[in-house]
Amino acid sequence: MDRATRPNLTWLPILAAAGLSLFVLACGGGTDEPTNGTAPNGDATAAQGGELPTIELPSLWDAGSADRLGTLIGSADVVFRGNVVALKGQRPALSRPGGAESGAPRPRWGDTPVSQFEVLVESVVSGSITPGTSVTVEQLGGVETRADGTRVRLMLEGDEPIEVGQTYLFFGSFQDDGSIVAAPFGRMKVGPDGSLAAEPGWEHLGALTDLSRRNLGDAERQISVTAGE
Repeated sequence: MDRATRPNLTWLPILAAAGLSLFVLACGGGTDEPTNGTAPNGDATAAQGGELPTIELPSLWDAGSADRLGTLIGSADVVFRGNVVALKGQRPALSRPGGAESGAPRPRWGDTPVSQFEVLVESVVSGSITPGTSVTVEQLGGVETRADGTRVRLMLEGDEPIEVGQTYLFFGSFQDDGSIVAAPFGRMKVGPDGSLAAEPGWEHLGALTDLSRRNLGDAERQISVTAGE
């Protein structure tokens, strides 16, 4: 399915906080600051949650694209298998654009961290990235240090943190800076035996139920065939 015939579907969550609704995962940009697999404070475990208290940000996901495999594929720029090598760092969800008025208040949600992961591309089923290269996958959420010095993990409801060391089958979308985002129903964990598992809470969606019944090789072949229809 080429981009011109894609359905107009979105994976973007609506973040409900402080009376605001914001399509946050559409935000690209920012600067990667490699930290050798650790958070900016040097604590990779804490950056992925660890023992820190967790705050789940209320969100609404448009998961209709995952009802069928064809629409899930058609909503993605790229479908690939990748191993999460490291947590590269974090950036704010939004940056005030250059030229903004001096002293203008910064939206509270603009400080929400975005975690940046280095992912080694093991195979490409559909789309234009190269196997053997590394890409940056971003996920809204991460560790925030409060004014009193305490730290908490922020995450969207229904969006479990991406795990370093885990291999996923990603149905991803490119951002303006070339990084990739994938909804929680746009990635599946690949087991050592080639099994596929949806993220918690999304197992009921038709496309993920179908894929979870297949081994990895079967699933990639079916995705390739469906993408070409």
